[in-house]
Amino acid sequence: MKSETFNGSRFWNYFKYDLIQMWRNHMKAALGISLAGLVLYVAVISWNLIFHQTWQAPGFDGRMIVAFLAFCALELYQTRTYGYLTEKKAGSAWLMVPASGVEKWVSMLIITLIIIPVLFIVVYLGVDWLLCLVDHTSGASLISRFADGVSKFGALGPEDIPFSIGTLIWMGIAGFCFNYLYWLLCGICFKRYKILWGIAIAFVSSLLISIIGGSALAMHTDSVELITNEAENIGTTLNWLSGIFTAAAMCLAGGILYRIKTIKH
Repeated sequence: MKSETFNGSRFWNYFKYDLIQMWRNHMKAALGISLAGLVLYVAVISWNLIFHQTWQAPGFDGRMIVAFLAFCALELYQTRTYGYLTEKKAGSAWLMVPASGVEKWVSMLIITLIIIPVLFIVVYLGVDWLLCLVDHTSGASLISRFADGVSKFGALGPEDIPFSIGTLIWMGIAGFCFNYLYWLLCGICFKRYKILWGIAIAFVSSLLISIIGGSALAMHTDSVELITNEAENIGTTLNWLSGIFTAAAMCLAGGILYRIKTIKH
């Protein structure tokens, strides 16, 4: 007897279907974002040839900035990947697909948090590496710079850094999951102006947290010294931040599951 909550073969069939639909509907946009480094390369080369009559590719700093902006654009794009669930026709058809809410939720998380970011990183860094290989005016590739930074960081001893690299990596992963899940939740909750609503909620939430936190510190002046002393311990601060981001990401994941089970048209 098959489980109504989660069945392996049924999940696998749905996951393949979900992945194919994602590829068909969002392949062009995802590739466009991933090729932002190539667009920058062509633009900078053209500018230098026209106005300076020199062949000069974009440097490391410019490529890093574009990589960051492209990753943020991919983050905002999560409002579109499953945003069709709020549409009556497409959302109703999705609800009729033979898979449980938990199976659809797991597939959604795998595609959002693993497949899409990994494909972006592979394509973006791969294109950057090829450009740096054929054009030496670009300098070192992003992936080689990253490898050098990791090796230098790993060579430092406990007396040089007051925190473990594992804590730093986990905080980055938890923060990434929080951001992507937040925009995914905005995408499946709001019918229109998904990004604008997401920005508005983030702004109001940040404002309220700042006001409440400032008021609490003003009422308990002794805690100010405690927090100041605690902030000096970078390792402890990173542990707290990692815990906060992890808990927040888990809450967002739970909210997505709740939305999937309660969505109606």
